[in-house]
Amino acid sequence: MVAPGLQKEIFDVVPCFIVVLDREFRVVEANRYFKESFGDPADKHCYEIYKKRETPCAKCPAVETLADGKMHYREDVVFDEAGHEVHVIVHTAAVRDAAGVITAVVEVSDDVTEIRTLQDRLAALGRLVGSTAHSIKNVLEGLRGGIYVGNLGFRDNKTEDIRTGWEMVERNVGRLSRMIMDMLYCAKERPPHRVAVDLTSVVTEVLGLYTARAAEFNIKLEQDISQDLHTIQIDPKDMHSLISNLLSNAIDACCSDQSEEKAYRVVVRAFKEGENAVIEVEDNGVGMDSETRSKLFTMFFSTKGSSGTGLGLLVSHKVATEHGGTISVKSAPGEGSTFTARIPLETKS
Repeated sequence: MVAPGLQKEIFDVVPCFIVVLDREFRVVEANRYFKESFGDPADKHCYEIYKKRETPCAKCPAVETLADGKMHYREDVVFDEAGHEVHVIVHTAAVRDAAGVITAVVEVSDDVTEIRTLQDRLAALGRLVGSTAHSIKNVLEGLRGGIYVGNLGFRDNKTEDIRTGWEMVERNVGRLSRMIMDMLYCAKERPPHRVAVDLTSVVTEVLGLYTARAAEFNIKLEQDISQDLHTIQIDPKDMHSLISNLLSNAIDACCSDQSEEKAYRVVVRAFKEGENAVIEVEDNGVGMDSETRSKLFTMFFSTKGSSGTGLGLLVSHKVATEHGGTISVKSAPGEGSTFTARIPLETKS
């Protein structure tokens, strides 16, 4: 027979969250592992601790066990004391008194967060391969078209066809290059290499790269860069990618609009706001509804159908967050969009 003191020690060292709930779902006992993650459960209900709710959960294995006395289980997502998501597999069993009446429920939860995270990454990798392969196929078709047009020009000695074909090749090689760089950035797990950078020069350089493309579609590019914005501790390549992706998307939003009355414009702003550098990219293009806005920064979501991989905004979001900042969007259908990135001017120690 195991001594009571040893029973308590075993109860505490088991690497699972273990609680005993009374019939009102109050926690009457919890092991050490639970307390380290969820805090002191004294006089609290399980749904208050796990879900930050004021009422019992709609689907609860503890409720089912109290009703039928059987073991039940389910997978769920709960929140620890710091507010972080914890993926758990919950098992419940009835506790009975000498007369066989159910007086409590013991609940054992296994933390499977790391497993689910790995599964999500593998699923994301599969989506990346599928999405990118389709986009590369489109790029290859563009390259073949450019080569075909160029070869016709050489055959017929038509300089204009040669120039057109070469421009098609250049454009699609650029698309392929950006796609691969975005893939590599999303795949890497390393802190940004911060150096002192003049943000104004980065914005100006990116605008220069898109001037010809904007002019091709009669889109006016404007910049409004504050003179009091000095150097910022950033990774220059990462910040270049953030601004480039936002600007490219803004131009695409204007190209996608069907209005014949608008004079399309994209404005890039950079200014200081408190302790942050703020980069805004505003367009008066097609705009987005609330459902589209809610999905923008998720893996491989694209508003461009088969012509987009969804990597661009994901890269911008990753750059902003890895630099300790944020990125947000304001948009409405037909009214354009404004993307705003806020980056701390100095690295927090």
